[in-house]
Amino acid sequence: MKIDFQFGSFSGEPSVVTVGSFDGVHSGHMSILESVSSIAKENELTSIVASFNPHPREVLSGQCPGLLSPGAERSSLLKGLGIDAHALIVFDQDLASMSAADYVEKVLVDGLNVRIMVIGYDHRFGRNREGNADLLRKLGVKFGFSVVECPEIGSDDSKVSSSSIRNLLMDGQVRHAAELLGRFYFVNGMVVHGDGRGKKIGIPTANITHILNHKLVPQIGVYAVFVHVAGLNQKFMGMMNIGTRPTFNQTTDVTLEVHILDFDLDVYEREIRVEFVERIRDEQKFASVDHLKEQLNIDRERCNGLLRAIP
Repeated sequence: MKIDFQFGSFSGEPSVVTVGSFDGVHSGHMSILESVSSIAKENELTSIVASFNPHPREVLSGQCPGLLSPGAERSSLLKGLGIDAHALIVFDQDLASMSAADYVEKVLVDGLNVRIMVIGYDHRFGRNREGNADLLRKLGVKFGFSVVECPEIGSDDSKVSSSSIRNLLMDGQVRHAAELLGRFYFVNGMVVHGDGRGKKIGIPTANITHILNHKLVPQIGVYAVFVHVAGLNQKFMGMMNIGTRPTFNQTTDVTLEVHILDFDLDVYEREIRVEFVERIRDEQKFASVDHLKEQLNIDRERCNGLLRAIP
């Protein structure tokens, strides 16, 4: 069993721990994360969020879901909330077959020196998810840690979950997804040279690649977005297309390209973050480049109006 720390300098000191994927670090996670942080400060302990890597579904079924915040993105979000350390527990078949009792002893006690365990209302752990809150409390008596259980947030019809946010994004409902996340959903990447077609028709675009592995990209279409460019301390308004550019191409390869409004700086080879505000239409094939340009100008004005209305 191996534990890698993404940030923090944990050296075996007593800790407050919560375990979960925390994909997206969304509003439904906040009560648990805030409890971990506040309890740790009150008791002068180290706050640790522990996740599994790779995603358990990838190991057990060979398929990984599109992730809201893979890798460094999730660590950055957790660090911004004041968590002391983010631990990645290496998930493999040995860990998957470990009994609940062995998991508590080897991972939580020996690996993380847990003194207070913070869990959600439906926390399960161990082989075949056999462990629950009652077993965790019994093992806490044995190993000298206490358990704090956070209540469920929302009713059955309004539960906030990573899977529900994924479904919204795959359906293009980025505004609703933002409400559940507590912020705009974003994609980070690198700007690279494209074919220059956007510039030729007066609507230059930044082509985005190097997106983190398993990062979920929203449904194909045109979006109103905010754009952050590395090295520029400013938020820009933009229009993004996710799709196959059918007016020009006969391909199924999906590209991401963003037109930044009122912007003429060179951003090639810079890191960029695009925040999705609203999907404005489907991608479509136009009869001519002139028809495409006419529609893009309409889209640009609509994005400009939508984004200016947001504080």
